[in-house]
Amino acid sequence: MLMDVLEKVVYEVKFEAKSDGGCVCKMTSEYHGKGDAEFKEEEIKQGKDKAMGLYKVVEEYLVANPDVYA
Repeated sequence: MLMDVLEKVVYEVKFEAKSDGGCVCKMTSEYHGKGDAEFKEEEIKQGKDKAMGLYKVVEEYLVANPDVYA
């Protein structure tokens, strides 16, 4: 949705173990626009939500299949 004004997005993602066996995902996003491009907060939120959705799918898979990782 932002491809016409977005040069790149840099994500820093950290997974922190929880005592109950799950984890907490913490993500920082840095948006780099083309020229003087400006981003609406809603557009940024949608992008973050999509990225978090991907991490949740990966977490669910790994919790259900602990034999696939060391």
